[in-house]
Amino acid sequence: MPFRYSIIIFVKNKFTMPHKINISDENNTLTIIINAFYDEKKQQLLLLWIVLFSICGIAILSQFFVDYPMETKLFFGVYIAFWLFFEFKVIYAFRWRKYGSEIFTIENNNIILSKKIGNRGITETYPIEDVKNFQLIKYKDNFVHAINSNYWSINKYTISFDSNNQTIPFGIELNEKQAKNIIHTINNFVKKSVEKNK
Repeated sequence: MPFRYSIIIFVKNKFTMPHKINISDENNTLTIIINAFYDEKKQQLLLLWIVLFSICGIAILSQFFVDYPMETKLFFGVYIAFWLFFEFKVIYAFRWRKYGSEIFTIENNNIILSKKIGNRGITETYPIEDVKNFQLIKYKDNFVHAINSNYWSINKYTISFDSNNQTIPFGIELNEKQAKNIIHTINNFVKKSVEKNK
């Protein structure tokens, strides 16, 4: 029987938008949509950081064309390379927080995993017979965990599965209860699909 439900986690901060997960099982298709966590106050601070960092980068870039010694220009060049890298990462994080979502779909014996910002993104497909071991990701390194927990970082995956000797992560910034619920839902759906095809 088709069903739909949503998991909504409210955070005490009044500026924080709920972390919403939509799950539907219809017409032999399981779809799980995980919307990006969004905090209005942190988003404004991130925007301020982008503006100030952009000004600094443009100021340094303008000096690159002035008649300085080669050693000074080399320093400017290295700085600009790092600036471009972090500028891209933070702008991407800003857009992800506002428009991002992960879409996990099981359809026609395939697992389709999409990571999108708005209507654009990356989609990968895995034959379901090659997929196994849905599990929680455990972070043993506290330093790495702390870095990934920053608001501008969007690499804190919580669930993974194996496919053709590769570990595929998804489920950004879910708490343990949310992640376990998604794993349980996926395993139940796969089990029912296998039983139907017998």
